[in-house]
Amino acid sequence: MRIHHSISLIILAAIAWACALAAGAARPATDTEADRRKAEYIFLEAANAYEDKRFDDYFMLLRRASLLDPADPYIAGSLAETQLTNRTSDSATIESAYSALGRRWLAAPADEHYAALYASVAKDLGRIDDVIKVWSTLDSLSPQRTDPAMNLASALLARSQAKADTADYNRAMAIYHRLQKGVKGSIPLASRKIYAYAMRNDTAAVVAELERLAEEAPADIQANLVIGSVFGSFQMPDSALRYFDRACELDSTNGMVYLARADFFQQRGDSAAYDREVFRALESPELEFEPKFQLLSDYVVKLYSDTAQRPRIDQLFEILQVVNPGEAPLHAFYGAYKATVDELPAAAEQYGYSLDLDPENEEVWQNLASVYSTMGQTDKVSETCLAASARFPGNPYFRFMAASAFTMQKQQDKALAVLDSLDVESLPTDRLRSVYYATRGDILYSKEDSDSAFAEYNKAIELDPENYMAMNNAAYYMAVKGKNLDKAELYSSIATAGEPDNTTYLDTQAWVMFKKKEFKKAREIIDKALALYGLIETESEKKADDEPSSEIFDHAGDIYFMTGDPKEALEFWKEALELDPDNASIKKKVDNKAYFFEE
Repeated sequence: MRIHHSISLIILAAIAWACALAAGAARPATDTEADRRKAEYIFLEAANAYEDKRFDDYFMLLRRASLLDPADPYIAGSLAETQLTNRTSDSATIESAYSALGRRWLAAPADEHYAALYASVAKDLGRIDDVIKVWSTLDSLSPQRTDPAMNLASALLARSQAKADTADYNRAMAIYHRLQKGVKGSIPLASRKIYAYAMRNDTAAVVAELERLAEEAPADIQANLVIGSVFGSFQMPDSALRYFDRACELDSTNGMVYLARADFFQQRGDSAAYDREVFRALESPELEFEPKFQLLSDYVVKLYSDTAQRPRIDQLFEILQVVNPGEAPLHAFYGAYKATVDELPAAAEQYGYSLDLDPENEEVWQNLASVYSTMGQTDKVSETCLAASARFPGNPYFRFMAASAFTMQKQQDKALAVLDSLDVESLPTDRLRSVYYATRGDILYSKEDSDSAFAEYNKAIELDPENYMAMNNAAYYMAVKGKNLDKAELYSSIATAGEPDNTTYLDTQAWVMFKKKEFKKAREIIDKALALYGLIETESEKKADDEPSSEIFDHAGDIYFMTGDPKEALEFWKEALELDPDNASIKKKVDNKAYFFEE
């Protein structure tokens, strides 16, 4: 609930007293004159507390004043405002507060603030009769004013719609006709009348009103755009286009004109005309950046999947960068688009431009690090994440990612130093603490400290039983070591149950079963992973977004060999060797066309 801020509440209180006296409102008697004066003094102290932003004191003082003089409508009304802003107020309190607002307004019916506040609460509570009473009173007191009359007409239309009341509808239309006599070519007024006619499906009246607006405001661009848009919504495209063209003739450089025309052609399914108007709108220096950016966003979202449209999309981005240079959101969006279409170097470049303009955008830092990670540029990942963690020390994501990047660079000590710079106990959730321990487990395993690594994985899983990545990694490393294979099977089965289409988790589970010498089961699981990659025939569609690694091909070869399919095994090993040509173990299998058990 809002309170006057434009003038001191002390002055406001004094005005309220003056209004009451001027209206001849006699103050209700209190038990004693002393109580009334004390209440008046405390009410002024409450106003001071509000000005000083001491809101608890403000509420307390209002309550004290109300207890001393409960009949005072101004004290009760101010207290009611605070009660209505309190979400814990019960229905009885809300009803009492609403009644107090009504009494305050009746004590000073010409006060626009009291009237507007009471009408707003009445509308929220569905008391449409009270809304009409307020605005009808203000309209009668100030018939020369437009706002009370417009608000009254809107309330009458709302009640006529709810009750199918022709009298209310006619009264509202009479108000609009009255207002139109003094105002020619008013777009807001014409829009209200058009809405009212549309409520009754009176197309003829809508068209007449549009023609009236066109006659009264023939050189107003906004009026022509409104007329064109309404004709378009009424499926009258020729009339719509006539007014859009007139707006364009009035100002051929106005971006809003092209924006409206683009929307019209899009609704008509005229893609060529839509493209033309989009380009014109984006090239307009008069059109603000925000509507152009929204237009570009809509265009890209609809067309990015069509590879034939990508040169046009790039051209649109380039146009907007020239016309509206230095817009960080534009470069961030361009980066997101480039990442989506797998143009990762360009995505990184655009994210970099965005951060140069706005280094406080945390999401763009994350996106840039993610792009570098996808590109395999772990040095760039660590560099980006360290810079971001210095800027956003409360976000552990950047240190987690930097630690992982250093691990992949075989700089485990740096990885541990970055990770341990976090205070694990200060992390706000068990899930984040689980990520901390799981990341630490990955680092320690890469340092060949497997016992410590498994201890960290156990901590991670205890904190978050749905940390499937920790389970997967622990299970895989157990399989590699050939130890705790029953526990590895449990972990890997939980991970694949949680994310059944995760090819990495399926590969781990298959490898665990291979190590347990359950080759048939391993074959069933690895085939699920291969099917997700589209490498074997299956009834389901390909789902994996990435490409299979050398490791998956190698494991598939081993499993196929041990299940009596050496020819297919050799093909898998060859695929693995092509991706990892320096791997001596895989080369040995390809050369000998056989699997060799490792000691």
